[in-house]
Amino acid sequence: MRSVLIALAIAGWPAAAFASPFLIHPYNLFGSEDEFTASVSLGDLDNDGDLDGFAVNGRHWIQQDRVYLNNGMGFFRTSRPAGAVEGTGYTAALADFDSDGDLDAVVARDLLPSLYLENDGTGRFSDGEAFGPITQARSSFAGDLDGDGDADLVISQRGDVNFLFLNENGFGDPVTLDGEYQTIGGTMADIDEDGDLDLVFSNRGGEGLLVYVNDGAAGFGEPVFIGTGDQLEIRSLAVGDLNDDGHADLAVAVIGGANAIYHGDGAGGFTLGERFGTAEDGVYGIALADFDNDGRIDIVTAHTGTPSAVWLRDGDGFERIALYDETVSAYAVAIGDLDNDGRPDLVFGVSENVNFVALNRIGPDGD
Repeated sequence: MRSVLIALAIAGWPAAAFASPFLIHPYNLFGSEDEFTASVSLGDLDNDGDLDGFAVNGRHWIQQDRVYLNNGMGFFRTSRPAGAVEGTGYTAALADFDSDGDLDAVVARDLLPSLYLENDGTGRFSDGEAFGPITQARSSFAGDLDGDGDADLVISQRGDVNFLFLNENGFGDPVTLDGEYQTIGGTMADIDEDGDLDLVFSNRGGEGLLVYVNDGAAGFGEPVFIGTGDQLEIRSLAVGDLNDDGHADLAVAVIGGANAIYHGDGAGGFTLGERFGTAEDGVYGIALADFDNDGRIDIVTAHTGTPSAVWLRDGDGFERIALYDETVSAYAVAIGDLDNDGRPDLVFGVSENVNFVALNRIGPDGD
């Protein structure tokens, strides 16, 4: 019943009762209130030139992941199962793992091996092949870590070691990264500006952030700890230049506290900068893009306690824009230009409710 009420509320959001520069259309809801959606990843899955969605469902419960195809106007209008196996999924890493010109997927799952799904080029995926050890996986992400031109894979897990799988015409045995942590999220970025991708992980339990510096050949030693003294419950993170100094900064989503930005010095060092948001927000997801076309990177946060928000950089601070007036358990947010108008749009993965798209309607001059 709750999803119906939210759908009705969404139908009225563009009206004067709730003005927002992001359009949440009642026809652009997808999924159901019975699904525990943990994430929605974006990519051109059917090679037709627009971005599609890959929703990972279940978390700790057995559910079916799904593909949502874009009609070219920013609306998901076609859906099909992703693979044949239901499972306990958290995230999907989308990359051309088999180097055949389309995006494949690896789903990180809880208390199961990872699941590789091969794309046939039309957005139809294979039944799925399990590989690697059983993990308490919370995230998966991909990139070329060893400089050989193909996509490698990282699987993070909570309460155990994190794994790296090098792609050598497929995934073999994992490389174990140093240490056991309460890792939830992660990403790849060139933190020390030496031309290769380093690893950054976000941890719960006050363990802060972990940076593993790449030696250029996917060799990683002990991690560098960031923010351990701040005792933050960090769910996810995003990387971007948030103070326009040319160096990568870290924006982190905090559960039960204000979110934080750690400013990078370009050599792998970080210092705590701005805090934004409140403990009541319950932020699970965070992502970065220039939403108002002013040349500065902005922030979007996915909330479980208050309406999710976009944070436009305004001088030395942020202008908070609430995206709706309902409270839903938004577990994750993804960014991409769904309607090919040159503006970054938003897709929210919602647990126990419908997922939704928020199309960016900020004008070309930021109005």
